[in-house]
Amino acid sequence: MGRARDRKELNQMGITRVEGQQVDQDGSRSETVLVSGATGFMGGAVTRHLLSAGFSVRALSRSAERARGVISAWPGATKALAEGRLSFVSGDVTDPDTLPAAVEDVDLVIQAAQFPGAPVEDPKRGYTYANVDRDGTINLLEAIARVYGDPSNSRAPRFAYLSGAGVEPETSFPWVKAKLEAERACKASGLEWCIVRPSWAYGPGDRSLNRLLGYTRFLPFLPFFGDGEALVSPVFAEDVGRLLALVAAHPERAGGRTLALGGPAIVTLNSFLRTALEVTGRTRPILHIPLGLGRAQGAIMQYLPGRPLTPGAVDFVAHGAVGDLRALQEVFPEFSPLPIRAALSSYLGPPAGEEKT
Repeated sequence: MGRARDRKELNQMGITRVEGQQVDQDGSRSETVLVSGATGFMGGAVTRHLLSAGFSVRALSRSAERARGVISAWPGATKALAEGRLSFVSGDVTDPDTLPAAVEDVDLVIQAAQFPGAPVEDPKRGYTYANVDRDGTINLLEAIARVYGDPSNSRAPRFAYLSGAGVEPETSFPWVKAKLEAERACKASGLEWCIVRPSWAYGPGDRSLNRLLGYTRFLPFLPFFGDGEALVSPVFAEDVGRLLALVAAHPERAGGRTLALGGPAIVTLNSFLRTALEVTGRTRPILHIPLGLGRAQGAIMQYLPGRPLTPGAVDFVAHGAVGDLRALQEVFPEFSPLPIRAALSSYLGPPAGEEKT
């Protein structure tokens, strides 16, 4: 009965069983996957889908105790704990000395760590793309080298990095530079690697879309920086997790590939925001704030308590990037991301009986 309930809850979250590799009779797999940022927005989705697919997961977090409290409440986690498929390790991708123990005896490392408050960087606290994406990835790779030596060592794990759409050399945004250097480190490591580049990922726990929608609870409009005409292919976070589970299950297909990931539709930011508003049941116009004014606001607000906004965060939110699915679906033809409206409705729909406002 408990297992049936777990399956129902997982299906409601968009989590399904992944086929591939050797699966034991009880549905478990022999491989152990280390996930950095396992309690975060993206890393959490990855962790849930790996557990659902039967993998053993070692959750890397700055606090193993806190990670246990968070992850244990997720559907399927109790069963995974009972089966010995879920463990926790304290470590920080920005602290190299905490990582060697974390990477020991694992088959795959997935770097999905994000800094708190992203995309609002806070250099004084070390919360930057350079520290977490670039240096965090390099630190994990160096920890693997310390533990396993030569990357051709048959015991050395594979490595997957969760990057971002639009990571191209000619782009000067700091998050792009950091992710590009992290990608280069993966490719130069000598390990078997895979890079996934998602477009704007959204879902429960997303700070960008959910924060914007939160303003409409008390404002008669939705504020947005720029003209909103940039193109994106928004992807549901659970689809990101589902793809990483496929990458883990099919190393023969994923190895040595950079996979762009987007949702099934390419839309403008305005269209995406209007759809989200419709799903919430709120009727609001979008108020476009010129980028220059937004950056000026960020330059002031970055010194306020809690650092609510920075000029870089303004650019991040307004910047478009498309994840073209064609190459990905040649590698994983079974992968089909959830349509935008259906995904948004799974967690943003108004309670039954609530009227539009």
